[in-house]
Amino acid sequence: MVADPEAITYYTGKVTVPQAFRRLVMRYEAISAVTKGWLFILPTVTVHMRDGNEYRFAVFFGRKRLLNILKDMGVAR
Repeated sequence: MVADPEAITYYTGKVTVPQAFRRLVMRYEAISAVTKGWLFILPTVTVHMRDGNEYRFAVFFGRKRLLNILKDMGVAR
């Protein structure tokens, strides 16, 4: 997952992930909220989009940093 001044982008090359999600660009203005949670023992971040889609990511390291970046970019938590 990469955060730049315009969006956060999720990249993967895994063939088991559907093609639509292999390069997922989430613009800050399209994000309505971000929540943190847990999936068993894994820390997660769920990105809620204004169009109704939700994307959940397991963030092993740097979850607090990611949430702070999103807050700095104006995304409500």
